[in-house]
Amino acid sequence: MLRSFRFSLAPLSILLALLALTGCPDKSRKEAIERANAGARALSAKQFDTAITELKEAVAAYRGHHYAHYMLGEAYRGKKQFDKAAEAYAEAVKLKADNVMYQMMYGVSLYEEAVAQATDDAAKLQKKKPTEVQIDYSTINFENAEKYLNEAVKLNPNLYFEHAYLAKIYRATGRPREAAEAFSKAIVANPREWAPYVGLGELYRKWDYPDLAIQVLTQGVEHVPGQVDKAELFYLLGMSYFDKRDDAKAIEAFSSAIDASKDKHIARFMRGQSLMNKGDLKAADKDFEAFSKSAGPAEATNKSIAQKMRFTIAAKLQGG
Repeated sequence: MLRSFRFSLAPLSILLALLALTGCPDKSRKEAIERANAGARALSAKQFDTAITELKEAVAAYRGHHYAHYMLGEAYRGKKQFDKAAEAYAEAVKLKADNVMYQMMYGVSLYEEAVAQATDDAAKLQKKKPTEVQIDYSTINFENAEKYLNEAVKLNPNLYFEHAYLAKIYRATGRPREAAEAFSKAIVANPREWAPYVGLGELYRKWDYPDLAIQVLTQGVEHVPGQVDKAELFYLLGMSYFDKRDDAKAIEAFSSAIDASKDKHIARFMRGQSLMNKGDLKAADKDFEAFSKSAGPAEATNKSIAQKMRFTIAAKLQGG
């Protein structure tokens, strides 16, 4: 998942020009302008509730204002209300189908809406919180999302979100080659985003190409600015070295993942395994112990493995 949302708003002068060209009555036009401007300011400040209130008034005053519908979609997306975001983007697309941002963000919201619905359904079925369930993406219907993302590609083939989300759809629907190509295009479109490097690296690992995975993930570490985002890159880089049985470099990468994010508990678990392979049993035991204490319920299986590793280490230390 993308960890942050970005909102690209046209200058208010463009917003005013869009409305000035319409044939709506002066009173309605004035109200729509005022409300839309207020909504744009609130959206820029990430005051999503205020933005929604103002933008709903703007489109009520003038239903044909496609940019106000688009901004309303952005505000709902900021609140992660993807069903309502999709409705707003859909109105923008109906009014101006040749706008790449409208098509792209409609596709994005349809993807997120489908994932959110599948997550809620799984949570209800398993009687768990949505944050506690894992879903099978291959069972989700992404047909509509893919349709509008491809429409965006036709209008402008160089935007990040369209390729990043198409890559996830291709991966979920059993089209790994297309996914790899889309992840690569997403990296070119925005080399500062972490997710496509991870997605492409995972595919290379799955295909047993650890050297290619290492190459891609190393590029990600160089270009991605955020430390938390780098934690995932370093972790997967460590896994790629682990695949090659290069424990020294794996330990270095796992250590960098831990330094980048204290919550990357799985990196400590894997570093423990590499340390054990290297014969540094005491250091490995410390990692397994720390992992067992800090990892959450979702890591129950690995915590059990860590405990078994500790028993093995204790036996070796006593015997040696």
